[in-house]
Amino acid sequence: MNGVDWIENLLNIKFFESCGYHRELRRNEKNMFCIDCNLCFCKHCVSSSSHCFHEWLQICKYVYHDVVRLHEIQKHLNCSEIQTYKINGEKAIHLNPRPQSKDNKTSKLKGNVTCEACGRHLQDLPNRFCSIACKVSIDANICKERQKNYISNQITKFDHSNENESCISLNESSEVIQTWCISPLKLKKNLHKRKGVPRRAPIR
Repeated sequence: MNGVDWIENLLNIKFFESCGYHRELRRNEKNMFCIDCNLCFCKHCVSSSSHCFHEWLQICKYVYHDVVRLHEIQKHLNCSEIQTYKINGEKAIHLNPRPQSKDNKTSKLKGNVTCEACGRHLQDLPNRFCSIACKVSIDANICKERQKNYISNQITKFDHSNENESCISLNESSEVIQTWCISPLKLKKNLHKRKGVPRRAPIR
């Protein structure tokens, strides 16, 4: 599976809907995400399927927004420089940016720390992002730029190597032609240098 696919799904799935397989059971909201299967499910699905042998995450709610425990997600994703929050004594991070407050003057004040992707207010440094989605978006742009530069460098190297090969081929060709032209001349000179053996008239 592509390493980016499950992250995109994690950020776009709508969690906490009722599970269609366990409608008759209580607490059947889909707040689990299986990295191996790339889908969400409820806690009852874990014990009744192969998900128990897979890598999965539990999604929680923090002020009506989806978050994931830091110690779970950082095993699979670099979460450095993302703003963390305390939930029941455990650190958690937002999946997606929180809605921008109506009065966002504080985020525009000089010296305030803001998210590099969406501009939302951050509590402290060295945090640069307010959510996983914001960090992924910036990292994706950096990767695209690096890939673009890499391809450009490879094309440049390829062009230079072709030029060198062309020069070598031309030199080799000229040497072959020169050798081809010189060889007959040497042969002709050698023929002129060789004198025939004089023959005596037969004695009668």
